[in-house]
Amino acid sequence: MEEKNITTQTNEVKQTKPAPQAKTAKKKDNDKDSFADYKAEFKKIVWPTRPEVVKKTATVVVTSLIVGAIIFCMDTVFTAGYSAIIGLLG
Repeated sequence: MEEKNITTQTNEVKQTKPAPQAKTAKKKDNDKDSFADYKAEFKKIVWPTRPEVVKKTATVVVTSLIVGAIIFCMDTVFTAGYSAIIGLLG
């Protein structure tokens, strides 16, 4: 039998690092730009009104209570069923 050498070619892309720049002058400008960007983005935030917050909070609390009641009922039923099965077998 003959062995075949299979070669694959890959296109390797070498990434070069950007040339180092003067850190002190550029950093101060970048910080100012960054803070200006943060301030501009912060102004775009639309805060909910007090009634919206109260309504959504009440919805979360009521939903949590309902889910908790459902889980409590299921736990009670499963515990009673498990106890009944153990009582019959034991």
